[in-house]
Amino acid sequence: MRPPTEDNGATSTVIARVLLEHRRRGLGTRLYERAWEQARALDAQVIETVVPASNPDGLRFAEQHGFGEIERHLLREGDTVHWIDLRLT
Repeated sequence: MRPPTEDNGATSTVIARVLLEHRRRGLGTRLYERAWEQARALDAQVIETVVPASNPDGLRFAEQHGFGEIERHLLREGDTVHWIDLRLT
């Protein structure tokens, strides 16, 4: 979890990554809930996450937890996989 600051508009970035072989056991939900609670305790006004477009399970997870897409971008010139920024709605 990246904490909110005045410089980032009180936005906290929450990322829950679970290896493929450990998915569908509730681990991602527990990680997300804990990070969300920490972000709120730090007075985050906005909560965001980022998921690579090549991870449809991660996108589905984020959308099921109330996140909506706000932007797609490449990390570096020449990259082929977009990263998707999502914001809790």
